[in-house]
Amino acid sequence: MSDHDVDTQWPADTEVDGEALDGAGRALDLLTAWYPDAHGGTHVGVRRRVGLPPPENRGVACFFSGGVDSFYSTLRNIDEITHVVLVHGLDISLDNTELWDETVRRTAMAARDLGKELILVRTNIRKLHHKLGPNWQHRAHGAFLAHIALVLAPHVHRVYIPASKDDSRLVPYGTHPELDPLWSSSDVDIVHDGTDRRLQKLALLAESAPAMAHLRVCWWNLSTDYNCGRCEKCLRTMIGLDILSALDRCDTLPHHIDPREVRRMYLTAGGDGGRIYATENLEDLRARGAGDSEIAHALDFALHRGRVRSALVTARFLRQIVSGILGHWRRNVVHWARHGTAHGESLAAGPPST
Repeated sequence: MSDHDVDTQWPADTEVDGEALDGAGRALDLLTAWYPDAHGGTHVGVRRRVGLPPPENRGVACFFSGGVDSFYSTLRNIDEITHVVLVHGLDISLDNTELWDETVRRTAMAARDLGKELILVRTNIRKLHHKLGPNWQHRAHGAFLAHIALVLAPHVHRVYIPASKDDSRLVPYGTHPELDPLWSSSDVDIVHDGTDRRLQKLALLAESAPAMAHLRVCWWNLSTDYNCGRCEKCLRTMIGLDILSALDRCDTLPHHIDPREVRRMYLTAGGDGGRIYATENLEDLRARGAGDSEIAHALDFALHRGRVRSALVTARFLRQIVSGILGHWRRNVVHWARHGTAHGESLAAGPPST
């Protein structure tokens, strides 16, 4: 194992689960190999705790946002999974209570229809992490999900983390098939699941009534819309479902794709994913003999537009960002004036619900 410097002080009598300690050390080594200039730490000297007999009759959980990846992992492991875990404070900010309430309502219906129990978690980790932590997407978010999984040990013995990337796009990332299992303990097995292409995932979702009734893919969460139907992630999903002749079965997305919106998609909001998925959708359209369709031409235009048009698309995207932030602030001001607190705050805050 490698040696690094950290300033964390552990009491001399600290005891740690042996499997979790070994795995965390290997995770540190892996992250250091991936990001040699960004990670430091020491494999701390603590006492290894002998594993205690776990509670009986524990279930199996899957992190669940209502998106393509989480629905896919839940459906492909439907007979094993007993619980789905929805976390407030990750992709939906704590102060966006309107969207959270709608998401909880729909997720509860999806869980009921799938025959699963819903676990709700609330966290301010994104706010703390923004001030103190390393890059969230590339290094940290998988470890945080694993932390929740370990906290749920009295209730579950295995937790699935749905894959963000398929096998062809695996790169060092915060959640990864090599990294996620290293956060396991003697009580909880953590599994990275579902490194399949997005169209393959959508094909399974298209056969599921709960998925078609409650799918949530929108990243535009400054809004209160469940799905806006206009952002790159909504459009990429709509195109994929349309390729599968399933868009008209999805209740949460528009059934018509506007080629003008496709031409103006901002493809780099989440790194290279937008461009990759646009390329995949275009390839799939061509493979199905639809390479001359309006949507195919619009995708080709979005992928190959020049500097001037790209600058105009970027300016439009930034205006939408500013507009969303201003709308978010206005809602907070109105809520404060009416209730004496900002959206999402409580006069007497209690512990996170689990």
